[in-house]
Amino acid sequence: MSKNETKSDQHKERILNISREMFAQNGYEATTTRMINQAAGTAEGLMYYYFPHGKHEILDTIVHQGIINRVSELQAEFSECSTKTDLEEELMLMFDNIWQVFQDEENYQSFVITIHERTLLSNDQADWLLQVLEGLVDEIAKQLKAAPVLQSRPDSQFGPLARVIVSIFQKVIYDELLIKNNRQLTQQMRDQIKPQLSVVL
Repeated sequence: MSKNETKSDQHKERILNISREMFAQNGYEATTTRMINQAAGTAEGLMYYYFPHGKHEILDTIVHQGIINRVSELQAEFSECSTKTDLEEELMLMFDNIWQVFQDEENYQSFVITIHERTLLSNDQADWLLQVLEGLVDEIAKQLKAAPVLQSRPDSQFGPLARVIVSIFQKVIYDELLIKNNRQLTQQMRDQIKPQLSVVL
């Protein structure tokens, strides 16, 4: 990579970082391109060089990168779970790992932006987002199917089971991060999830 390419990447990343902070703090609509340029110390034309479709392209890029970063951190491995307790513990570990992802400020900001500005996403971006989430459910279903403790279940149950587990996690994450603005994982939160997992398993 040449020196110019490196500098170009740095400029683009700076615009994204500034925009992410502003969108998360002020909202997409309240953040103007002029505000972004002033904070980033860039000329108007430079921003459109990197993002020809302007602010909306920046939003799509932030959402895209945020989802990729969060999903790449999620790992599930249930092939050693021979008891229901083993599986519950692995699922709780998975939740802990998900929660840890949001301790990174960029991941947290991207998540808040994705939720608050979801109606502004382009059709392509919205479709891609749904595909990623569906892929996550499919991966969890595949891992659940590999769990010895669930071997007696018919294959048709693993997809719905994975979807319910994701919904349980989502409810707690949304309530705590978005409604209560709480980023600390507490035992009370874990205690809220465990009985629900026990019921669905």
